[in-house]
Amino acid sequence: MASNVVLKSYRQPPASRGPILRLRRIRELAQHLMQHYDVRASSPQVPAWQLSGGNLQKVVLAREFSGEPAVLVAASPTRGLDVAGIETVHAFLRDAATRGIGVLLISEDLDEILALADRIAVMYEGSVVGERDAGSATVEELGLMMAGGEREQQ
Repeated sequence: MASNVVLKSYRQPPASRGPILRLRRIRELAQHLMQHYDVRASSPQVPAWQLSGGNLQKVVLAREFSGEPAVLVAASPTRGLDVAGIETVHAFLRDAATRGIGVLLISEDLDEILALADRIAVMYEGSVVGERDAGSATVEELGLMMAGGEREQQ
């Protein structure tokens, strides 16, 4: 897991000094991120492929957020997760948005979209067919647009 967490930052301090990886620092960073993102693993040395789906999602979030992005693209971020995992991912995405990180959520889960989005754009057959403010959008209206049943006037 530790090597996965630093995939984007292994060339920069504190993960490395010049061409030399600082393995102890990498493990410490991974341990810190495990605690902050509540990753359930016995140690930072556990390979990422051995983690559950929810814990793997948290590792990906930890890696991406530790790079301090200006924008984050989250494509189906909760697919396959249990209820607790979904709530955790949603909380981190909301927190990112509150901290000023632009979050582009791509999802087919209408409940997820309505819970997290400020603005919603619906695509059908490769084209944007409608755009709504999340506060006024309904599941029925979005579902109709997703099925190609309604196109906004251009």
